[in-house]
Amino acid sequence: MKKSLSGADFLVAFTRHTPAIISNGRAGLNGSIKGVGFVQKEEFIEKTVDRLKAFLKEKEGLSRDEAMKRALKLLLDEVYVEERVDFLKLSSLELAKGHSWANFADNPRASILFYTPPSTSFEVRARVEIHEDDLYWEYANAVHDVFHAGTKNRDWSRTPAYIFLIEEIYDNSVEAMGKKIWPVNPDG
Repeated sequence: MKKSLSGADFLVAFTRHTPAIISNGRAGLNGSIKGVGFVQKEEFIEKTVDRLKAFLKEKEGLSRDEAMKRALKLLLDEVYVEERVDFLKLSSLELAKGHSWANFADNPRASILFYTPPSTSFEVRARVEIHEDDLYWEYANAVHDVFHAGTKNRDWSRTPAYIFLIEEIYDNSVEAMGKKIWPVNPDG
């Protein structure tokens, strides 16, 4: 946690959080850059949402720097704990209700393209669920707001959550050239 990155290294590393999400439906073929994160296993979500919401109330009197420090600690200690993460689900928020929103309502399929320069790339193919008023929706909104540690609280009713149920993963890096890496076909 003490290691620092150069500005350029930080920006490249951040691409892991902001893939291109490809959809196709009534709004036509679409690619949209969205922030994504892993989702916790169902048995942990409710307790985690309670902790995240408590933090969002507590941070209101804190400086931005102090809020960011505490937010990072909370995320590392409570959210991104390997034993609690469901690695077959990703989440994102719909902030614009534009092309992706229209497409996923029509065709709940996505291709999520992660690219880290100069040559690392993975494609995640997923089925998409839209959540507007349940624990997944609360979880995605709360993690987003804790991650950004903003000074104002947002109106969550305006930001539905997408849960991406991972079906296939391909290594699109230069060395692999689109090799399917999950699920693994035992016959080769």
